[in-house]
Amino acid sequence: MRHYVQQRRAIWDNLFNYDQNLFARPGGLNDMRIMVLDDEPIIRQGIIHKIRQTGLPVEVVAEAGDGLKGLELMKTAKPELIVTDIHMPGMNGLEFIRHALELDARVKLIIVTGYDQFDYARQAIKYGVSNYLVKPLEDDELYATLMELLERREAEQQTDQMIQELKCVAETSQEASRQQALTQFLQEEDFAEASSELNELAKHGAAFTAVVLQLEPFKVPHGSFGPGEEELLWFAIKNIVTERFLSNAIRGILVHHSLRRFELVYVLGLQKGQDSAGVTYTLEAISFGIRKYLKLGVTIGIGPYQPQMAKVQESYREAKQIARNAILHGGNRIYQAQGAANGGQEAQRKSFIGQEDVKLLEDWLGKWEKDKVHKWIERRLGAIVQEPASSYVMVEWFCVDLYLFLNKYWITHATDSQWAIGELTDLQRELQQATAWHEIVEQMKRLVTNMIGLLSKSNNIEGKEIMEAVRLYLERHYAEPIQLAMIAERFFIHPNYFSKRFKEKYGESFVDFLNGLRMKEAARLLVETDMKIRDISERVGFDDAAYFGSVFRKRFGATPGQYRDKSAPHA
Repeated sequence: MRHYVQQRRAIWDNLFNYDQNLFARPGGLNDMRIMVLDDEPIIRQGIIHKIRQTGLPVEVVAEAGDGLKGLELMKTAKPELIVTDIHMPGMNGLEFIRHALELDARVKLIIVTGYDQFDYARQAIKYGVSNYLVKPLEDDELYATLMELLERREAEQQTDQMIQELKCVAETSQEASRQQALTQFLQEEDFAEASSELNELAKHGAAFTAVVLQLEPFKVPHGSFGPGEEELLWFAIKNIVTERFLSNAIRGILVHHSLRRFELVYVLGLQKGQDSAGVTYTLEAISFGIRKYLKLGVTIGIGPYQPQMAKVQESYREAKQIARNAILHGGNRIYQAQGAANGGQEAQRKSFIGQEDVKLLEDWLGKWEKDKVHKWIERRLGAIVQEPASSYVMVEWFCVDLYLFLNKYWITHATDSQWAIGELTDLQRELQQATAWHEIVEQMKRLVTNMIGLLSKSNNIEGKEIMEAVRLYLERHYAEPIQLAMIAERFFIHPNYFSKRFKEKYGESFVDFLNGLRMKEAARLLVETDMKIRDISERVGFDDAAYFGSVFRKRFGATPGQYRDKSAPHA
């Protein structure tokens, strides 16, 4: 028993020393609150001294010489644990226990008894008291008992926390459903079924728009917000937005986009007589508050105003698009659409590649002079960015025009342009993922590099030749670190398009095909050699032995060790 207690004491001390914040002392909020009852002051003080000497996260908050006084103190001291004698004047320990549990059913009790008072202890157990100590108190036994109660208390607190979290989930599920419905509305779902809030806003508004607030990506800890306080930080952000609009009498609904984590949308309706300048003024205050008090960057896009709520989706799309101007002109700014939605900019749409550009590009591509094409891309995109009145959509137009030119050029020189430059939807998706215009420059340069790389290999290269070359490369180099991006760069192919065609031809993804080659060799090594499993995993190209084991089991239905045992000659 003594050895066990010493062992547990060492474990507890290590835990206590590991995280002082978990059990703050002295008198920290996490200390277990204890009250001691004994009619003999010397014995009572002795018990208190021994409790304090344990060094455990406990605090003696009250003491009394009889049960009546103890019940009074319970109401003010609110102890979590009571150490009580049985024989006391006025009200004995058993009566006290019964009344104490009526006051607080969760209070823990330790009875202190002499060797000849075990019948009393047995009666106390009927009341739910599971801990008793025999006089005189042994330090180790007191320590073990307190430690057991602390561990039980911690388990109960975890249960309480779980229950509280479940309650929070129940309370927030309705809000999550609301946000999902509002997000669907922004994504062009039926307005009539979207939200009663939107219907109410539509009744009182004369002009409607959507404001997109693109937050700088963050994770906690951040500023004064510690680990686990992300929801609190989001509350602070949303509170700044809603309170500012409310204080300026601008009615609206705040939407936290269900699919884009760092995007907030404020759908607002201006009443007759309200000026849109008030919206801009309010957003300036919101931007200032978020940056100053929460230390977060925010880029804001204001969509064009619409006469009907049902058309606010158009405002949302343009607000989101115009907020992308941060790629050209910097974040932490407010960008506002001009004119009617989808009107002004589309009317100004023009080709960014003229006849002179076409002649130059065809000449450079024909001579495989990728550096000249790269510099041309840098100059043209740089010129768009430097123009004060330029917008992100102009960058997108340029990239689409260049893609269409490259596609047309390739068709006259090879069979399938998408091997080199992918599909147009691939390009558009990658453009939306860019966070700086330099990333877009590099993306367009990669398309040119892929084209010239393939053209320099063959004047009439076909997809099946590329697939066969990749397959042979994988069979020879599967044990090396291989990723799709590396294959794409080596063979001058677009990764997205290649992935689709690879699966069509071989019936499995690129990753599964590569792992299949690795697993086949791993199985051979397990059967034919006595190499350690970790060494085999490294031999076939896995850095992580645990991941290797997971992939192996998925393919063969057994762990590497089980597979080796089953394949052994004696098996």
